[in-house]
Amino acid sequence: MELEHLLHQSGLLLIFQFVMVSLMVPAMIGRGDLYRAFVRTATSNVVSFGPLALLAYVLYEVSRLA
Repeated sequence: MELEHLLHQSGLLLIFQFVMVSLMVPAMIGRGDLYRAFVRTATSNVVSFGPLALLAYVLYEVSRLA
């Protein structure tokens, strides 16, 4: 039942779940350094590119209003 539900989800969500599981496996076997490195990189990218992406989206929406 779980596998059937998993296969009917969207592709992006499925990829996200596989990434999360692949990050949890090293943490379970005691390799927390890989997990910390990924979290550090992901956080840096979100902080760097998040506001720029939001600005681009707002400018796009404003251009559609005119």
